[in-house]
Amino acid sequence: MNEIKKSLLSVVLVVLLAVLGYFLYQNYDQAQNEKARQAAAASPSPVAEATPTPTPTPNAVENVSLCACGDIVCHTGLNAEAENKDGTYDYAPIFSGVTPFVTKADYSLCTLETTFPDTTEYSGYPMFKSPAALAGGLKAVGFDLINTASNHCMDSGASGLVQTLDVLDRNGLDHVGTYRTQAEHDANSGVLIKEINGVKLAFLSFTYGTNGMPVTDTPYVANIFCRDYLTTLTDIDYDLLKKDLEAAKALSPDLVVVQMHWGNEYHTEANDQQKALADFLFQQGADIVLGGHTHVPEPMELRVVEDSAGNKHTGLLVYSLGNLASCQNDRYTNLTAAVNIDIEKNVDTGKTRIKHVAYAPMYMVDLSDVGVSADWHYRLWNLHDAIDGYKAGNNLGVINDTLYNNMVQGLTDVQSVLGADFDAYGESGGVDVDAWSEKNS
Repeated sequence: MNEIKKSLLSVVLVVLLAVLGYFLYQNYDQAQNEKARQAAAASPSPVAEATPTPTPTPNAVENVSLCACGDIVCHTGLNAEAENKDGTYDYAPIFSGVTPFVTKADYSLCTLETTFPDTTEYSGYPMFKSPAALAGGLKAVGFDLINTASNHCMDSGASGLVQTLDVLDRNGLDHVGTYRTQAEHDANSGVLIKEINGVKLAFLSFTYGTNGMPVTDTPYVANIFCRDYLTTLTDIDYDLLKKDLEAAKALSPDLVVVQMHWGNEYHTEANDQQKALADFLFQQGADIVLGGHTHVPEPMELRVVEDSAGNKHTGLLVYSLGNLASCQNDRYTNLTAAVNIDIEKNVDTGKTRIKHVAYAPMYMVDLSDVGVSADWHYRLWNLHDAIDGYKAGNNLGVINDTLYNNMVQGLTDVQSVLGADFDAYGESGGVDVDAWSEKNS
């Protein structure tokens, strides 16, 4: 009996100890939770770090600079200027003023108003035939593309036209506007495609005629935009222009550049035919239209262009850049400009635009015209550099008052014809196309 009581007492004692332990643990756990709560209340709540706003990644762009120059009218005086004592020819010094602009650009172009026949009987006006060394001189200056569609392209006949293109090829110069065979013309419908810095450009070139030289049997040799090129020069072949521009667009270029040999000689204003043709070319997809033939500068302008889908962009029109090189020294005939055209392509969207346009005024110096003798006769000068140099006391060994005054008048004339706003040496450094578009769209 006593053993049973002891066992019961032991069980009761164990139960009491278990109950007591439970209550002690509960009180300890509550106390710890309370401490944690109070500690949390006493500490500031952590603030989640703000996610930084990502910096927008600029769209990748490709840039191309073009340098557009005028017509090389190779009078016999230029051949004499280039001839060395050993009978070779070096034309590069004649172009000294324009060379820095030509070499700086990614792609430079001019128009050839002479031919390279397989003969040494060279001549000037009216049938231009020049030494092949002129092509090497143009390459040395930095030119890349020679426009061969001019009224003088047939001056050496069909064989001379072929020889001219052969000479350009041998000197690594691109060409557009004339062709040796039907197949050569038909390869791209007369369109030259060049990809420069990732930007694909299409070049086309047309002339109003061939100075009465018929090409009836070989119509492919030159892109002629007048059906009546042997007579009145008034029947414009709009079907040809449209077809060739459609062919250019079918090659998916980023921009289309059209060179035109047109207009009235010695007129500093475009005629109605030029204006109508320019409108048509832009309507058919041209982005840049560059003209020549007039021997004097004619106006340049930006214009809002609307394509067939209703999209608007800014195009560039230069009615004429006059003579790049010649022996003419009447007012305006010795004036020209190197036009720099900056182009930008958005790689992501493929949208390509003209970004900036500026020209450097040029003056062809003829020392005989100002009564100066030197070891040279003809030089193409940068007008701003020559005028500023003279003012600073550097007459370049030849500048007298007559030449200085002629250059000052020439600068005024260039700016009045081409537009002072486009002058690269002006306050604005040329025309920013975006700013112009905002004002004129």
